[in-house]
Amino acid sequence: MVSFNLFQMDSSSTPNRVSFENNKDVEDEEAQELLTPDSRGKRKDSSGANGATFNATKSPRILPPRSKIWNHFTRTKDNREKCICHYCNKKFCCKTKSGTSNLLKHISICKQFFAFSDGQSSTQHVMNEEGGLMIAKFSAETFKEATSEMMVIRELPLCWVESVAWKHFCNKMNLDNPVSRRTSTRDIVKMYLQRKNAMKKWFVANKQRVFLTTDIWEAKITWASYMVVTAHYVDACWRLKKLIIGFKHVSDHKGQTISKVLLDVLADWGIGKILCVTVGNATTNSSALTKFHSQFSSVSDDALVLDGEFLHMRCCARIINLIVKDGLTDANESVNAVRNVVVYVRGSGNRLIFFPQKVESGRMTRGSLPLDVTTRWNSTYLMLSIALKFRVAFHKMEEEDKLYDDYFLEMDNGNKRTGPPQYTD
Repeated sequence: MVSFNLFQMDSSSTPNRVSFENNKDVEDEEAQELLTPDSRGKRKDSSGANGATFNATKSPRILPPRSKIWNHFTRTKDNREKCICHYCNKKFCCKTKSGTSNLLKHISICKQFFAFSDGQSSTQHVMNEEGGLMIAKFSAETFKEATSEMMVIRELPLCWVESVAWKHFCNKMNLDNPVSRRTSTRDIVKMYLQRKNAMKKWFVANKQRVFLTTDIWEAKITWASYMVVTAHYVDACWRLKKLIIGFKHVSDHKGQTISKVLLDVLADWGIGKILCVTVGNATTNSSALTKFHSQFSSVSDDALVLDGEFLHMRCCARIINLIVKDGLTDANESVNAVRNVVVYVRGSGNRLIFFPQKVESGRMTRGSLPLDVTTRWNSTYLMLSIALKFRVAFHKMEEEDKLYDDYFLEMDNGNKRTGPPQYTD
């Protein structure tokens, strides 16, 4: 068996040098490192397993440069005794026996190196209160905090910090490397807890009286119920503020559950004074506030105003909606006729394309024929007010479109579909 004395090189000892050459140039440079004195021209006899003996040339051993100055210089490929500055591209002598003192002197006076260093620093000039320039420095923590605030304010997904666009922006603006989504999640939760603690201290210190609004929301996919509690208050500058102080999962809509969530949220924030609570007109809400009044009044003597006589405030928007819906029952057939014709036109892309050809009284634009939401009276008003502009178009469709006439002859829940709308509607 024949053994060879192969050269070895520790990869961890290779310096992390700055170079403007491509990867191939770096590999060529590493392959041209200096030879050790006792490795020049010597041969070593090697014996094989069969007793044969022959001479093998010893491979050169690569000596990586140890000085940090080589982070700023690179040897030329043509002449190993010459090197080039990365910043001003000047050539210098770099013989092995001469040392690197001349390179150190040059880097201490190289203007291009100073310009590069200033660009890499984390300081910049900003304007002070007097209008002059001052040096401001930002840290990695400030960069992470600003990124978290931007994501929360804009409601961006957590995966956005790992997107190519954000990484490109940070690289272009010479900012710190973006963090991962897990780190961003921890930073956002930490920021939330810090600001929550600050607001809790403010509420406790100022003994602020707040006005609460609450409602229960159901997720359409999971059908899970969530209760949100919003606090409204006036700050020291007499500005009306609002703050979501609770977003809790609830198992049911019972009054006992709603009352318990309200008491837990107020205890968590240290709020001991309430002006009133606005909720919907459901009977469970009335039961919830009755239980809430009996328990919260024992917190302190001034926890409620006028002993909670006006604690329960019903939602005015909901009351107005019920009044309008009750008034529209007298014109229910006319509203349904207009709603059905809007559904017909919006039910097909071809109908939306050909409908503007029948319009004489107005110009069609995107979204100019809206469909209302039955639970929102203002959307019904918007649908009726715009449909008035297209009465001529609806009349033409009745005369020229057979499918339009057949649509209103169909049965809807066992009854003939209401419509088409007439001028009297």
